[in-house]
Amino acid sequence: MINFRANGTALPGSNPSNGRVIAIDGSQASVELTRNSTDGDNPTVGKFMSLTTLKSIIVGMITDVVEQPKTTASGAAGYRNVARLDLIGEILPDGAGGARFQRGITEYPNIGDSAAMLAESELRLVYGTADGDHGHIGDLQQNQDIAVHIDIDHLISRHFAILGATGVGKSSGVVIILQKILEMRSNLRIFLVDPHNEYGRCFGDKANVLNPRNLRLPFWLFNFEETVDAFFGGRPGVEEEVEILSEVIPLAKGVY
Repeated sequence: MINFRANGTALPGSNPSNGRVIAIDGSQASVELTRNSTDGDNPTVGKFMSLTTLKSIIVGMITDVVEQPKTTASGAAGYRNVARLDLIGEILPDGAGGARFQRGITEYPNIGDSAAMLAESELRLVYGTADGDHGHIGDLQQNQDIAVHIDIDHLISRHFAILGATGVGKSSGVVIILQKILEMRSNLRIFLVDPHNEYGRCFGDKANVLNPRNLRLPFWLFNFEETVDAFFGGRPGVEEEVEILSEVIPLAKGVY
C-alpha cells in the first residue's frame, strides 16, 4: 500500500531504504547503495527503485551498477556501489485517498533523498490494471505475481519500437504482441516486412505469407524507368521505342 500525508506529500515506500541519491540530471539519477535487501531483492540492472521526495515517489529503472573508489572519513581508501537509474515517472496521490502512476517527472529528488527497491504495490501501479481493452502478454520478470498488459488501441495508434541487444528476445516479443493484437482485434490487417523469414510460421492460417516465388506485382506499380527495364530485360532500351513507351504507358495506366 502507498500512503501520502494529509498535505499530499509522500511517505516512504513499504520497502526499507537501501541507498541515497548522490547525483541527478534531467533524465537520470545516481544512487549510492548502502545495503542489500534481506529478501534477496537486490539492485540489479533492469529492476526498479523508488526515490522518495516531499511530493511524490519517483520511479527509476536501473541501467548500470558500478563499484567506485571512495575515501572514508578517516582517510582510508574504500569502495562504494553506485546504481544509475533512468527516471521514468512518479507516483502521486489521486485525490481519492489512493495513488496513481504517471510518466514524466514534475519534481526531481534532492541530493540525499532516500532510495529503495520498488515495492510490489508500487510496481502494480506502474503496470496498471487490466480491462477489456488490455491484452495480457506475460508476467513481470522482477515479480512474476504481476501480470503485464498492453493497451491495444494506444499501442497501434502511435509509433513504437522494440529495442534490445542481440539474443534478448525482440523477435519473440514482436510475435507475442502481434498474436495478442490479432486475438483482440481480429478485423485488423497487419503488413509485416520480414526480410530474414523469422515470422512465416508464427501465425498459422491467419497469415498470407508472400515470398519471391509467389509474389506477383502488376506493372502499374512500377515507375517509368522500372517498366522500361522490365520490358528490355535489363538491357539499354532502344531510344525510339523508349519514346513510344513514354507516351503509351500513361495512357494504358489511365485506361486500367
